Amino acid sequence: MFKYFGLASRYPVLQILGEIYYYGIIAAAFIVFAVFTSRKLYFCLGYPKKRVFVFTGIFISGIGPVVYAGSRAAGMLNRPFEHWCVDLLVENIVSGGSHTFHGGMLMAVFFLAVLSRLFRFRISEILDTVFLYLPMVHALGRTGCLLVGCCWGARVNLYFYGFHLGLQNPVPLYAIMVNLAVFFFLRRVYNRVYTDPEIRTRYRGVVFTAYLLLYPPARIVFEVFRNEPRVFAGLTQAQVVMGLLFFTGLVLSAVIACRCRKTKPLSFSKPAPVANEANVELVHLFSMAALLVSLVLLNFFIYYLTRQLRIWPWPIQPVFSLADAYGRILWYSPVMLIPVCCLFWLRWLKIPIQPWLGWNRFSYTFFIGLAVSIYYCFELFVLKGFCFRGPVFWPPVLVMSLMNAAGEEVIYRLALYNLIKRALYPIWTANIVQALAYALIHFMIAGAVFGFLSFAYGLVLGIIVERNKSIIPAFICHFIIDLGVIGMPVLMCFPMGS
Repeated sequence: MFKYFGLASRYPVLQILGEIYYYGIIAAAFIVFAVFTSRKLYFCLGYPKKRVFVFTGIFISGIGPVVYAGSRAAGMLNRPFEHWCVDLLVENIVSGGSHTFHGGMLMAVFFLAVLSRLFRFRISEILDTVFLYLPMVHALGRTGCLLVGCCWGARVNLYFYGFHLGLQNPVPLYAIMVNLAVFFFLRRVYNRVYTDPEIRTRYRGVVFTAYLLLYPPARIVFEVFRNEPRVFAGLTQAQVVMGLLFFTGLVLSAVIACRCRKTKPLSFSKPAPVANEANVELVHLFSMAALLVSLVLLNFFIYYLTRQLRIWPWPIQPVFSLADAYGRILWYSPVMLIPVCCLFWLRWLKIPIQPWLGWNRFSYTFFIGLAVSIYYCFELFVLKGFCFRGPVFWPPVLVMSLMNAAGEEVIYRLALYNLIKRALYPIWTANIVQALAYALIHFMIAGAVFGFLSFAYGLVLGIIVERNKSIIPAFICHFIIDLGVIGMPVLMCFPMGS
């Protein structure tokens, strides 16, 4: 913040204070982290108090240097492989120019594995406990990045009804919010797993695994908004490493699933109501997280193919012929596999679909969404004063608008929204999360302003669905606004040769 708003150059003392805060908050976070972890090891896991005390002491003494060395050593990944050597590794650790979170995290895992082995603690339970609090510590550390300005993203120019604002993309703020969300999710999982011995036996290691499946996709998306060097296939160092960590999480989740299948099923008799309730809640939580992570990765995959590699033309953009306009339908068709998979996912989870496909009740919120949609179309087609093509270009616009509206309502307002509520999250939480997921692809493809507008519109559509208990009213509103959003680039005339 000091850096990107020019305050550090004008007032050097602010840069010094920012650095003191940055390293001070990291040191304080490590101490709080160690205290919370040791309490869990003693009170929740039941490890001997003396061994926990010694374990914590060694952990506090060694984790700082270990994480520091790992975060600096990862700088080698930015150098050509043929240059790698011990001298380069030492150079990066001693005088490297940057810290990397994933490098420090990997070294911390290795350090914890060695400590757990020496103290004869279960490695999976130690990793579960440590990674429960890691997102909270990471969020605290990112407040330093936000203040100093070391990890902000590319510049963003916001133009909105004559208002202009230019700023660096506050990526640390996104990281803070995501890490806090991951922390609260992991806390629910941890409390469910470690409240019953039978559940603990089946699911130990699942918190660590869940972290590897939740944070890496978010970090992969964050890199879209940052100016980092590409090291492999158009991907940054962080994206490559996070992809490997996510794959590791998939392998560990398969191991845990095999362990659950090999153990005897939970008894549904009266003596084990806590275990049964915990197992059901975990299934609901994992189902919700699986869909959310899948959507985040699919959004990045679409962005990666259309905007970075450019091997898949983004369908919703200007066309130069009628054949080109109809061809966009074919290019958009693969996206429709996502809502189809969502419907199969809901059916497999035995969540009713049919009740949400009818007009179940009436709500005035529908008219609010309808008015917003009609006005936006009116603004694009009339107030902007553009020249538009003839009616022969309207059929592909209608088809793509139907496809997009139906697909996105099924994905976000039917599947994701219901899975979040099924995981016993409040309605307002479900609405905010589905709106954020809905806005993500618009943010990456069309920019910040369209992303913010999509988030607000997603909230309105979520309220409409909740009040009407149906996605049909939201689909009508969505279809109308898509006529403008999709229709404008397809129908707009362009000068010859442009």
